[in-house]
Amino acid sequence: GYRDHYKISGKKLAEMLAAHPAVAQVWHPSQVNTADYDKIKAPKGGYGPLLSFVLKNPKKAPKVFDALQVCKGPSFGTPFTLACPYTLLAHYPELDWAEACGVPSHLIRVSCGTEDTAGLLERFATALEQA
Repeated sequence: GYRDHYKISGKKLAEMLAAHPAVAQVWHPSQVNTADYDKIKAPKGGYGPLLSFVLKNPKKAPKVFDALQVCKGPSFGTPFTLACPYTLLAHYPELDWAEACGVPSHLIRVSCGTEDTAGLLERFATALEQA
């Protein structure tokens, strides 16, 4: 069903981003703190559709974000993929504080939707050509 698709898309996108030479870090339970997450996830659960990533070159983040052919916005849990510059939206007046807490200002947050996974990965690969 659609819930399984969310799980698959999130994990596949996290894998693709983690392997990409322009990406510095991916935050997704399949990539970080996996053993801890596995202790609490539902028996048939996956790692979910929500992830964040940063590029090795922070100055390229706006170009990659602008080139990303998905819907843009701060809400999550929609049947379509959404991306947002999370830290800029949530902590704009306190970017130095957020950075000190380990939340980079150029972080891009993604909530995967129910679109075709291969097409979603292709859209991210195309946008990452700007990095």
